Amino acid sequence: MSKREGTNGLSSLLGTGVDCDGTARVEGTLRLDGSFRGNLEVGETLIIGQSGWFRGTACGRSVIIAGRFEGEVLGTEQVELQKGGRMEGDVLTRSFVIEPGVFFEGSCKMEFTEADEARLRVRRADRPETDLEGPAGTKPDRPVADDDETLFRALPR
Repeated sequence: MSKREGTNGLSSLLGTGVDCDGTARVEGTLRLDGSFRGNLEVGETLIIGQSGWFRGTACGRSVIIAGRFEGEVLGTEQVELQKGGRMEGDVLTRSFVIEPGVFFEGSCKMEFTEADEARLRVRRADRPETDLEGPAGTKPDRPVADDDETLFRALPR
């Protein structure tokens, strides 16, 4: 989805009913209302909506969790757990906000090194480059099976 008026800066959306596995990188802001298992790197803000479910490793400038998150999260600026959210795992961030009514089981580290940050970031050298904002109207060069990890591989630009 491209930035349009009325999207509040949202550049990508994985809506209710979407179920993804793998590794992905989004340059802008991503809202997840479906489910995602794997590694996710977001350039700006990652929003896990109330119906969203994430299991794996995620990083972004800011991470807002109102749904369910299981795994490790790196918010280079802030991680916010909103009322009704459920976080099971480890948090690395400089600012940690927990609203009343949140379930949190895990650890939080607020001072971290570049090595900590690198450990959580998606290793681009190990995995194919991924971009959920590929050019509209393009098709993959081969059929993609449901269990194919290349589902989010960037299309040629």
